[in-house]
Amino acid sequence: MKQPVKMKDLAEALGLSVSTVARALADSPRISRETRERVAEAAERHGYVVDRAAQAMRTGTSAMVGLLVPDIQNDLYSTAAKAIARCCRERGVQLVLAVTDDDAALELHHLRNLRSARAIGVIMIPSIAPRPETLKLMRSMDHIQFVRHCPAVESDWFGIEDVEAMRLAASHLIARGHRRIAYIGSTVAISTGELRLAGFRRTLQEAGIAVDEDLIHAGSCDSEFGRAAMDRLLGGARPPTAVVTAGARISIGAYDSVRRHGVSVPRDLSFVGFGDSPTLRWCGDGITTIALPVEELATASTDFLFRMATREGQVRETRCKFMLRPTLIERGSTAAPSLAPTAEMAG
Repeated sequence: MKQPVKMKDLAEALGLSVSTVARALADSPRISRETRERVAEAAERHGYVVDRAAQAMRTGTSAMVGLLVPDIQNDLYSTAAKAIARCCRERGVQLVLAVTDDDAALELHHLRNLRSARAIGVIMIPSIAPRPETLKLMRSMDHIQFVRHCPAVESDWFGIEDVEAMRLAASHLIARGHRRIAYIGSTVAISTGELRLAGFRRTLQEAGIAVDEDLIHAGSCDSEFGRAAMDRLLGGARPPTAVVTAGARISIGAYDSVRRHGVSVPRDLSFVGFGDSPTLRWCGDGITTIALPVEELATASTDFLFRMATREGQVRETRCKFMLRPTLIERGSTAAPSLAPTAEMAG
């Protein structure tokens, strides 16, 4: 195997010292622009690549940031990953993406690898129940909790106003005359699931509407759960006139169930989605949904992580809690309830 070109080889080819080449590659103002351009051109021509492992040994950190997500198929997380990657690229840093599948053991494995690789820091969506070893590791390295928040670790957290998200959704349906409103969301074992359900309940109660527990379904975060929960709601003796979905993939599964049952939206069922993926815009006349400022949140969290890296050794008494407000996008999937259910809805 051909040996990689080293900085020493580049210096010899250019007739420069190794330190001058190193400074030129780092774009140091101490080196003239002419020399920097000459070194950059030679590095390109000879195929020189910075030895990140050696650099990590010298600086104590590598030029990488870790991103731990439970599911890359979720539009929220893929949008965030793209924005975080852009922020890293602008700083000359590599983003390393790891998918945990909400598996606590896999989460710990990825976090250990990032720590071993001396990552600058980690942006992570914690799993439903992180292991004690994971919590200990989180305390020992720069990290930001993103969207979800695990209270077992006092961390900087960047998230969405989840209670407000459900207030917007439920209030929109109540204003149109709905009183029998169903909810499909993720498990209350995670912060987002707990807060979204709390926001939904509170909004109904404040409007003087009794919460029907038969219309509440909280479980997995995936489309399969959304589909199964919607199947149960539509197959019940008294189906709802409207539904709020509190997860991006849950929305997709629930709407697929509605379509397969032949239910007319919004004539027979008003439907509020979550997130603003292209899929929700293309369904029928478009799905009324809760849009999330994901790119803005991802950018803010990444900027904060890099600022953390420059404060090594500084002790902070408080942690950052940063939340952005969602918005309601009204499309064609919501309307006033019809007077009577269709034959399909009545079972």
